Amino acid sequence: MIRRPTASIRAREIPCAEALLLMTLVGVTLSGCAALSGTDSAVEGRERVDTTTAEYAAIEVPKDVDYRARDLQDAPIELVPIIDFVFMARGVGNVFLIKTDEGNVIYDTGVSWQAEQQRDLLLAVGHEKTTHVIVSHAHGDHNGGLDAWKAALGEGAELIAHERYEYTNKIYGDTDEYLWRVRTGTLYPSHSAGQVATFRGYEPSLTVDVHEDYFFEVGGVRFQAIAAENSAEGEDALLLWMPDHEIVFTGDFYGCLYPMVPNLYTVRGEKTRDPIGYVRALDRLIDLEPEAILPAHFDPIEGKSYLRKSLQVMRDGVQYVYDETILGMNAGRSVYELMETIRLPAELEISQGHGKVSWNVRAIWEFLAGWFYYEDVADLYAVPAKSIYTDLVDLAGGAGPVVERAQEHFDSGEGLKALRLLDVVKEAGKESVSALRLRLAILEGMLDRSIATHDNMSESGILRALVGRTRDAIAVSTH
Repeated sequence: MIRRPTASIRAREIPCAEALLLMTLVGVTLSGCAALSGTDSAVEGRERVDTTTAEYAAIEVPKDVDYRARDLQDAPIELVPIIDFVFMARGVGNVFLIKTDEGNVIYDTGVSWQAEQQRDLLLAVGHEKTTHVIVSHAHGDHNGGLDAWKAALGEGAELIAHERYEYTNKIYGDTDEYLWRVRTGTLYPSHSAGQVATFRGYEPSLTVDVHEDYFFEVGGVRFQAIAAENSAEGEDALLLWMPDHEIVFTGDFYGCLYPMVPNLYTVRGEKTRDPIGYVRALDRLIDLEPEAILPAHFDPIEGKSYLRKSLQVMRDGVQYVYDETILGMNAGRSVYELMETIRLPAELEISQGHGKVSWNVRAIWEFLAGWFYYEDVADLYAVPAKSIYTDLVDLAGGAGPVVERAQEHFDSGEGLKALRLLDVVKEAGKESVSALRLRLAILEGMLDRSIATHDNMSESGILRALVGRTRDAIAVSTH
């Protein structure tokens, strides 16, 4: 597997006092000069990637990466010089400082419990004055550290966000308690108690419209804030482009891995992301032809040709899954059939360690046609299928025959069918120790397969939690 970026821009822990002296040794040379006009992302006068060459065709885009979102909990808080005036404070969420002659421009603020340490690392190599604080989107690992920049904001620094930021910040805030208690706490247990919600109260002083980029200059450094039409992490993604240096700050525009299948629906919750809006936004990012991407998580990524090709693969993969889902819908196939059969072609295979193709199929279906599949009319009413599970167990003559049938399914390699039957028994309140042990065997097998295939962090996280709960239930039942 290929791990980007190359060593020249990889993170290194550098004491603040030595950063200015050493950063030219670990930086990269990023160039570019011509101005952008209007909202056109094409830059005249600088070299473009030639996509017709054999060298470009030979560029390998990795089918997987060797890290996952769960690794972020072990990310050290450290200063990483990028070029001579751009610095990254690593953490769960990266925070960036661009140092200019007139003050600092900050991009993203990290999580609440790390933000002050990251701020202090950055200000040790920056200025006392901060002119702009830019938030990539309204997730708590990006705007969660706003309290750390309260003094700068109070002294007149602009707080810049996407035009949809206030909306998404509100709906995330409305559901914070539920999602952390029921969902996010399961997937990110180490962080479930660490986040505080005071960051939700900050209102942007300037928002950027999807159809009109925001151009500004600080200390001779030119910036372009680009409000994406959509992203893999919601509808309020704000990119920051430095045209003279061909650097783009992306936040979580494509997700936390690179490259990766996006989370058009994340199983922790939130709205389904617009697949076509994301494809168009990827087109915009591709047209910039960045030399380096500075993401909100993990290491920077560099190489103009590599970035163009990998971004194209991500874009074409989303478009492919969308097109195949539409074809299946129009052919009368069920959502479950399409989840089972739609696969990326070999040339578009990338990591499913955070997003997953089958989940995106269902997300696209429900984004376009809603949650009622016109199969079971009872689904339109407030009587869930599980309300008659006790009746089914009684009609079967008790839980025993149901568990026996579940065992038969399991023995024939149909573990998911077995799990469905065990869910019937569990909901009826008649789950025996033998049923629990069968459940545990099924879940452990699912977890092993998940890790051995895509090692999707959400899938394996949920399965780990269920394995633990089932083991606890067996322990209680046998003592």
